[in-house]
Amino acid sequence: MTAEVAVTRRSVAELRALVADAQARSADWTADDVAAWTAEHFAGRVAVACSMAGDTVVPHLIARHLPGVDVLFLQTGYHFPETIATRDALAAAAPLHIVDVLPKLTVVEQDAAHGARLHDREPALCCQMRKVDPINASLAGYEAWVTGVRREDNVLRANTQFVEWDEGHQMVKINPIAAWSFDELLDYASTHQVPVNPLLTQGYPSIGCAPCTRPVAPGEDPRAGRWAGLNKTECGLHVQPSETAETVEAPFVTALQNIDLITRPTMVELVETDATLAERLDTERVDTGSAVSSNSTDEHATEEEVGSTGGGIRRLNQLRELESEAIHIIRETVSELERPVLLFSGGKDSVVMLHLAAKAFWPAPLPFPLLHVDTGHNFAEVLDFRDSVAESLGARLIVAKVQDYIDDGRLLERSDGTRNPLQTQPLLDAIAEGRFDAVFGGGRRDEEKARAKERVVSLRDEFGQWDPRNQRPELWNLYNPRHRPGEHVRVFPLSNWTELDVWRYIEAEGIGLPALYYAHDREVFNRDGMWLAVGEYSQPRASEQVVTKTVRYRTVGDMSCTGAVESDAADVAAVLAEVAATRITERGATRADDRLTEAAMEDRKKEGYF
Repeated sequence: MTAEVAVTRRSVAELRALVADAQARSADWTADDVAAWTAEHFAGRVAVACSMAGDTVVPHLIARHLPGVDVLFLQTGYHFPETIATRDALAAAAPLHIVDVLPKLTVVEQDAAHGARLHDREPALCCQMRKVDPINASLAGYEAWVTGVRREDNVLRANTQFVEWDEGHQMVKINPIAAWSFDELLDYASTHQVPVNPLLTQGYPSIGCAPCTRPVAPGEDPRAGRWAGLNKTECGLHVQPSETAETVEAPFVTALQNIDLITRPTMVELVETDATLAERLDTERVDTGSAVSSNSTDEHATEEEVGSTGGGIRRLNQLRELESEAIHIIRETVSELERPVLLFSGGKDSVVMLHLAAKAFWPAPLPFPLLHVDTGHNFAEVLDFRDSVAESLGARLIVAKVQDYIDDGRLLERSDGTRNPLQTQPLLDAIAEGRFDAVFGGGRRDEEKARAKERVVSLRDEFGQWDPRNQRPELWNLYNPRHRPGEHVRVFPLSNWTELDVWRYIEAEGIGLPALYYAHDREVFNRDGMWLAVGEYSQPRASEQVVTKTVRYRTVGDMSCTGAVESDAADVAAVLAEVAATRITERGATRADDRLTEAAMEDRKKEGYF
């Protein structure tokens, strides 16, 4: 439907005079000041345009000063379900009137007239039919419109003023949040409990129609996800007649510093010449519309070494494909389930998984807590690292302690002195107490034969147990986390990674790890072919000789059951060379708990552990 406005429109001269007056006085205005000015001069004569992304704060802001204001929503027929849900939530949360602005042709009618997927072939025409023409028709009866345009969006908007004359529509254009950053937008939404599109926390800082919008990776221009793969930067709604948005390139882009788990990433501006920018975009543009496999035979090749597929589209190498898959799995899980949690021990796999999660939701904080089952036999260095990482990310860390269960009699110490098998009950209790319906784990299929059987999404019954006959097929990249009350799913974003892949990613991303993973001198003794560290929970028998060796740990479990390997690999490059040459997985080589029986891991899965 279209909005109906029954007011006498003031002359162009009168409206221009209001704009001039506002521009003369608005240098120090806040967004609230702009909203108050709008209510004073345009009550019943103004409409707010809202895409139902982060700009939901704009109609909320205006409605505080002008209750019942018309909010125009372009119903293109191609929106994400999350966008429609956001529209409905906003309508219930604020005193405003949402108007669905419809194009003349439905999607079916447009396809019949122009062929399917017009947005791929003629994106400008698609935007004109489904956005520009409908909004122009709806704005005709108003004197002013309010937008969510912000100066940091792109170069075309860098000089946006709070109040402008819109030459194209011959009306006043009001931009109350022009000076806001993305963080300020989110702060307002949080403070005033304004519903925003959940896709904003899933890598979509700018949200348009689903066929033309993709997630944005850290380091990319936030607008890079709009009109992905197309030569477009604007739909045409906010471009003045003199501007040619299709051909203008920004003289700068916004980038994200490489994510470091100890230092929270910050935004920086990279100022480049037009020529440099054009060259960089040609080499960095990625085709996200389809899965692309690298043909390179060099396992250590970078994206640049793999080369281009033509048309400015770069192939992803094998490592970046794994990263993309893992981030996709994490985002899908969070979007489909209510209370996820990430198992975080401070070991290399959980550190990499946490790094991927930070990337998946940046710049928002992690949308789930971290969970660690502390056996009481952990290496002190690993626990210190665990705590420092959780604190640096501002993540909530839940620790379930085996010692508490032993103290109150719920568990008994094992005769062999190990505690690793005792983790299951505390884990299941923590999942139940937290009402977690999805648990991220760092398990990989290459580790051990029991984990090789796991799906990416593994269904666990009401007792936390794994039943191989009750698992769902996983076709392509479609995952099914549906479960009954009491059940939950274990999710393994690193399922298709190898130990070598993990270390290559650690090198590529500069990820910090506990020092145990690198060569150091330590007192050890040999038991069953493994070098165990001398410590409070790991003491040699009378027949076992203590020696000092240069060792490192390939995996970090309990001191009582995790062995070291002789190694002089003191940095990531040396570890990579070592891992590339080995023929034994880290669990097979150094985990005594996996040797308790032939089916130790299988048994623990059936009991409820990973």
